[in-house]
Amino acid sequence: TDSQGLFVEGLALAVDTWKDAKEEFDWEEMDAYIAHQTSSVHIRGLCDSLGLPSERFPLTLAEHGNTASASVPFTLAKHQEQLSSGDRVLLMGIGSGLNTSFAELAW
Repeated sequence: TDSQGLFVEGLALAVDTWKDAKEEFDWEEMDAYIAHQTSSVHIRGLCDSLGLPSERFPLTLAEHGNTASASVPFTLAKHQEQLSSGDRVLLMGIGSGLNTSFAELAW
Protein backbone atom coordinates (compact mmCIF):
# COMPACT_ATOMS: atom_id res chain seq x y z
CA THR A 1 0.00 0.00 0.00
CA ASP A 2 0.95 3.64 -0.34
CA SER A 3 1.05 4.39 3.38
CA GLN A 4 2.03 8.06 2.91
CA GLY A 5 -0.74 8.56 0.37
CA LEU A 6 -3.28 6.93 2.70
CA PHE A 7 -2.06 9.14 5.55
CA VAL A 8 -2.48 12.33 3.52
CA GLU A 9 -5.82 11.38 1.97
CA GLY A 10 -7.23 9.96 5.21
CA LEU A 11 -6.46 13.20 7.05
CA ALA A 12 -7.94 15.22 4.19
CA LEU A 13 -11.11 13.14 4.38
CA ALA A 14 -11.31 13.62 8.16
CA VAL A 15 -10.94 17.38 7.71
CA ASP A 16 -13.64 17.42 5.01
CA THR A 17 -16.00 15.40 7.23
CA TRP A 18 -15.29 17.76 10.14
CA LYS A 19 -16.03 20.82 7.99
CA ASP A 20 -19.22 19.28 6.57
CA ALA A 21 -20.51 18.53 10.07
CA LYS A 22 -19.35 21.79 11.66
CA GLU A 23 -22.51 23.76 10.87
CA GLU A 24 -24.74 21.16 12.49
CA PHE A 25 -22.57 19.85 15.34
CA ASP A 26 -20.34 21.56 17.91
CA TRP A 27 -17.50 19.08 18.24
CA GLU A 28 -14.69 21.46 19.13
CA GLU A 29 -15.37 21.27 22.88
CA MET A 30 -15.72 17.54 23.44
CA ASP A 31 -14.56 16.01 26.72
CA ALA A 32 -12.85 13.17 24.85
CA TYR A 33 -12.08 12.13 21.29
CA ILE A 34 -11.75 8.40 20.69
CA ALA A 35 -10.10 7.92 17.30
CA HIS A 36 -8.99 5.02 15.16
CA GLN A 37 -5.33 4.55 16.06
CA THR A 38 -2.94 3.32 13.41
CA SER A 39 0.10 5.19 14.77
CA SER A 40 1.05 8.10 17.00
CA VAL A 41 1.98 10.02 13.83
CA HIS A 42 -1.60 9.63 12.58
CA ILE A 43 -3.07 10.82 15.88
CA ARG A 44 -0.76 13.86 15.95
CA GLY A 45 -1.68 14.60 12.34
CA LEU A 46 -5.37 14.38 13.16
CA CYS A 47 -4.99 16.70 16.17
CA ASP A 48 -2.95 19.18 14.15
CA SER A 49 -5.28 19.07 11.13
CA LEU A 50 -8.41 19.67 13.22
CA GLY A 51 -6.82 21.98 15.79
CA LEU A 52 -7.77 19.67 18.68
CA PRO A 53 -5.83 19.14 21.93
CA SER A 54 -3.98 15.82 21.97
CA GLU A 55 -4.57 15.45 25.72
CA ARG A 56 -8.26 14.79 24.98
CA PHE A 57 -7.34 11.76 22.85
CA PRO A 58 -6.90 8.76 25.15
CA LEU A 59 -4.61 6.22 23.52
CA THR A 60 -4.12 2.47 23.70
CA LEU A 61 -1.66 2.30 20.83
CA ALA A 62 1.55 2.20 22.88
CA GLU A 63 0.40 -0.72 25.03
CA HIS A 64 -1.70 -2.69 22.53
CA GLY A 65 -0.57 -1.62 19.06
CA ASN A 66 -2.84 -1.07 16.09
CA THR A 67 -6.04 -2.94 16.88
CA ALA A 68 -7.53 -1.91 13.52
CA SER A 69 -11.27 -1.27 13.46
CA ALA A 70 -11.56 -2.40 17.09
CA SER A 71 -9.41 0.53 18.28
CA VAL A 72 -12.37 2.86 18.86
CA PRO A 73 -14.51 0.56 21.05
CA PHE A 74 -11.38 -0.93 22.66
CA THR A 75 -10.00 2.48 23.63
CA LEU A 76 -13.40 3.63 24.87
CA ALA A 77 -13.66 0.54 27.08
CA LYS A 78 -10.11 0.95 28.43
CA HIS A 79 -10.67 4.62 29.33
CA GLN A 80 -14.30 4.59 30.51
CA GLU A 81 -13.28 5.25 34.12
CA GLN A 82 -11.95 8.65 33.05
CA LEU A 83 -15.40 9.69 31.81
CA SER A 84 -18.14 11.25 33.93
CA SER A 85 -21.88 11.35 33.48
CA GLY A 86 -22.76 14.04 30.96
CA ASP A 87 -19.37 14.02 29.21
CA ARG A 88 -19.44 14.41 25.46
CA VAL A 89 -17.33 11.87 23.58
CA LEU A 90 -16.68 11.88 19.84
CA LEU A 91 -15.95 8.52 18.24
CA MET A 92 -13.85 8.98 15.11
CA GLY A 93 -13.44 6.17 12.60
CA ILE A 94 -11.09 6.77 9.68
CA GLY A 95 -10.47 3.74 7.50
CA SER A 96 -7.75 2.95 5.00
CA GLY A 97 -10.50 2.28 2.49
CA LEU A 98 -10.76 6.08 2.68
CA ASN A 99 -13.97 6.30 4.59
CA THR A 100 -14.80 8.13 7.76
CA SER A 101 -17.56 8.30 10.31
CA PHE A 102 -17.94 10.35 13.47
CA ALA A 103 -20.51 9.71 16.18
CA GLU A 104 -21.13 11.69 19.36
CA LEU A 105 -21.94 9.97 22.64
CA ALA A 106 -23.47 11.64 25.67
CA TRP A 107 -21.86 9.67 28.47
